[in-house]
Amino acid sequence: MSYLIRGGLVADGSGGKLRRADVLVEGDSITALAPPLSGAGGGTVIEADGKVVAPGFIDTHSHADGGLLTNLDAETQIRQGITTALVGQDGGHNFPLAEWFAKLEQTPSALNIASFVGHGTVRGKVMGDDYKRAARPDEIRKMRALVAQEVRAGALGLSSGIEYDPGIYSTTEELIALAELAGFYISHVRDEEEGALTSFDELIKIATEARVPAQISHIKLGSAPVWGKTQQVFERMEAARRRGVSITADVYPYTYWQSSIIVLLTTREWDKRELWEKALAEVGGAKNILVTGYAPQPSWQGKTLAALALEQKKDAVTLTMEMVAATKGAVGVVVTAMQERDLQAFIRHPEIMFCTDGGLRGSHPRGAGSYPRILGKYVREQRVLSLGEAVRKASALPAQRFGFTDRGRIVPGKKADLVIFDPKTITDTATTKDPQSKPIGLTDVLINGVPVLRNSQLTGSHPGRVLRRSAT
Repeated sequence: MSYLIRGGLVADGSGGKLRRADVLVEGDSITALAPPLSGAGGGTVIEADGKVVAPGFIDTHSHADGGLLTNLDAETQIRQGITTALVGQDGGHNFPLAEWFAKLEQTPSALNIASFVGHGTVRGKVMGDDYKRAARPDEIRKMRALVAQEVRAGALGLSSGIEYDPGIYSTTEELIALAELAGFYISHVRDEEEGALTSFDELIKIATEARVPAQISHIKLGSAPVWGKTQQVFERMEAARRRGVSITADVYPYTYWQSSIIVLLTTREWDKRELWEKALAEVGGAKNILVTGYAPQPSWQGKTLAALALEQKKDAVTLTMEMVAATKGAVGVVVTAMQERDLQAFIRHPEIMFCTDGGLRGSHPRGAGSYPRILGKYVREQRVLSLGEAVRKASALPAQRFGFTDRGRIVPGKKADLVIFDPKTITDTATTKDPQSKPIGLTDVLINGVPVLRNSQLTGSHPGRVLRRSAT
């Protein structure tokens, strides 16, 4: 099948100025780019006048693997222009990877999928329930064997989530031993709040000693003691680069994060009132903590901790400690804890790419709105970066970083992962109250030359592929 995308402004992924051109797609690839092309060889014409044609967006930190095999349309991802999702994040992946990849190839989804091997997954396989300690040398050897197995299956590298169990109990040396075998290290670091800079230092140490490139997942400065310290982050990245160590990051375009409330504490000392008092104060208080999941009281979902404390006639710290004790820490929250100026600095930085950190049906709006939000709020409205640069950071930059040599640019010979949107109207509509609300202004998505979104309607096609790490 062939398609002629006619009359659009092409943002080719280079970061440069847009130019009016036609794009010819034949089979799964881009075969011509010129103004104008004479025809599509009997194929279908897609009119793009007044719209931007861009390479498909690559989500470098995705949880779209959750439920993907039963939600093959991946609607929340497709509607924001994501064509490739990098999963296996935060230290958890679908094990064994070879079997999961085989299922995806037997029952393809709309999305291209690539995966990391999760440190927490292999740690759990080796240590079982006895994980609240440093691993012994023999256990690290067993973990290395599992990492090697998953790398052979096509894993992009090692992911960790060392703010969570079981990774929180690992030593830096354990992570170095696994990362050097995996060839790349991406991490939800130990502390994204007060200890963020120290946590970034640990990631750089792991990359340096393992001799691998590394990426900081969903980079943030998430509490008052580190607000405004973006320049210190950038200086660390640059110093590492001068030593030959490549450090990058990804970011989602929101000043609030989603996780379990227990990540506000870097220790597991949930019974210490003074630690909770400090933690709540450093994110601006209980009014900034929205409960998104609490099994004992489902009706509490959607209310702030401050409002719940008032309802229950308790102070917020007491209520927090009771909720954590009742669920062993399983209290889902969205916490507004980042500064807009810090977020803009991360969005602007040339070596920081974009992500959602979202799933197919998540309760944080990032899972449905991240890329339209960047293009609408931060490009069109606030002019934090140019449209061409935003497209580069969403496509060509991650393609280069993760070795997708056949994607990420609009040039003949590349795979036809393409997005068409109206730069004057594209915007996100997802909110914490309606986190899966559809974005506006993104009309067409092609993946491997097949339309999966056409005139703002899902086509039901599932041309996504498994993208494995190239053999080295």
